[in-house]
Amino acid sequence: MGDLEIRSGRVVAVDTETLRHAAAQAELAVAGAETLHAALSHADQLLGITLIGGSAAHPVTAAATVGERGRMLVSALRDTATAYELVELRAQQAAAALGDAGDRRDAVLLTRRIGQLEASSPAVAELADQAFAEAPNPFATVGDELTWSGLLFGALGASVVGLYGAGTRVIRSAGKGAIPDGSRLVGTPRTPTVELIAFRKGTAPDSMAALARRQPSTERPGDIRVERYTMPGGQHRFALYVSGTRTTGDVGAFGMSSNVPLYLGAASSSYESARIALDKAGAKPGDSVMVSGHSQGAMIASRLALEEEYEVPMLVGFGNPVQADVGADTLQIDFRHSDDLVPLLAAGGHDGSIGATGSMVVERNVSPWPGIDSHQMDAYTKTAEMLDDSSDPRMDAVRQRLAEFSRAESVEVFVYDTEEGVTPSSADAG
Repeated sequence: MGDLEIRSGRVVAVDTETLRHAAAQAELAVAGAETLHAALSHADQLLGITLIGGSAAHPVTAAATVGERGRMLVSALRDTATAYELVELRAQQAAAALGDAGDRRDAVLLTRRIGQLEASSPAVAELADQAFAEAPNPFATVGDELTWSGLLFGALGASVVGLYGAGTRVIRSAGKGAIPDGSRLVGTPRTPTVELIAFRKGTAPDSMAALARRQPSTERPGDIRVERYTMPGGQHRFALYVSGTRTTGDVGAFGMSSNVPLYLGAASSSYESARIALDKAGAKPGDSVMVSGHSQGAMIASRLALEEEYEVPMLVGFGNPVQADVGADTLQIDFRHSDDLVPLLAAGGHDGSIGATGSMVVERNVSPWPGIDSHQMDAYTKTAEMLDDSSDPRMDAVRQRLAEFSRAESVEVFVYDTEEGVTPSSADAG
């Protein structure tokens, strides 16, 4: 079982604000060391005057060394923060260049800012280049595993590795996987049937693992779970949990017939089911809805955040085949397993950080063999538990969002089952 890796984007593994804060703290320490150095130097001079053989030379030298090394640390921290800022600006520039006229104007401004940063410090530009060169390849882990297992699979294994290696380029060139801000679903989905099958009182989630355990699965009834929080003053907030793709039994609206169109950017019955479930639970346009899901459910959660029908304070995806640029108001936590085939469809997601400050990609390798086990919610629940135990400073933002739910005066839980329904044209004809 691999260790947890936490990043802010495909090529951003650090929190630039934390780096700059550390640089500021180090600079204060350096100032203190310089003050101490001056005082010790003065004491050394006095000892030399008043005492034969008196000296504070060693403390003076030590204080000077601390100051010198501290200044080097401050410079390194600030250069690293600027390098990753440059990485994010490059990612924003590349995305803006593919947009409309307004976006392209932004791309020109970003290009100028990038040029200024690169000209101000060629060393920082080299750090940014290195970050891109060393960015994780989302196909690498599966490819490596298939390479050594190629002893068993021979030429077939090598061919699959080649296909995986080309996967990132193909997906990105098709405009899939990393979904830009402002993207909207197209088309009219089949009208699903959404039926309430359970209602009960509940409690607010207090951790990422608690969110993971609430995701609908084949082990418990229902495709969609909605929690309604009555806050002090009477206003309502909501949390949505959406199932992944169902492949056996009664798949309802969550079969492959919804999965593929949704990935390609078309509205699906499963997406419409989530909207209907929220409406049945009392959510109105503009209400606050925390969204989460597994696999296809994570795609639905991502699209709900992008459509901006609701205010989405947090988006949590487990094994998400896409990554959406949801804007600066939504905290996005994206759980991936490097040996899970489904997140490969995101082609690494966005290069720079997206979402609110504290958003992150959380990844680990589950098994030495790529396969279906690493895509199951049991594995992702374990990853969520590991994140809860992490000391990463980005967890502060997660805890702040969850703390808001703990203020609720009551929590109601609605569980819904779905049926795919019929196409709009069929319904009109009948």
